Amino acid sequence: MLAKAEIVVEARVKSLSIGESGFLGTKDSPTRWIRADLEIKRVIKGKFLGNEATVYGTLYPPGPFMELTAMALSYGFDDRDTFEWELSRHEIGDDVALFSMNACNYHKFPDGAVGPR
Repeated sequence: MLAKAEIVVEARVKSLSIGESGFLGTKDSPTRWIRADLEIKRVIKGKFLGNEATVYGTLYPPGPFMELTAMALSYGFDDRDTFEWELSRHEIGDDVALFSMNACNYHKFPDGAVGPR
């Protein structure tokens, strides 16, 4: 929901990958993570300095992975390759944080980003 989001950007997916994270966790912790490298076109809400961000997520709970894949494939197609995304900061230690895909409460993809299911 846009109202709850602190930072919302218009972005493009420069790259999208799924692989082993290397993080140590419990035996039930997911080891495969999704990484999306975003190119920030403009800030819609809040403050964000910079023109790039990396967002991490796990396959559980499910997120908008089909949409992100479609956006990564459309990178470079003008007027069809940007979307709105909340940059949800997740603290993982003292002075260490990441942008969490799974904690994102707001995203808006262009119509047709993913076909009928």
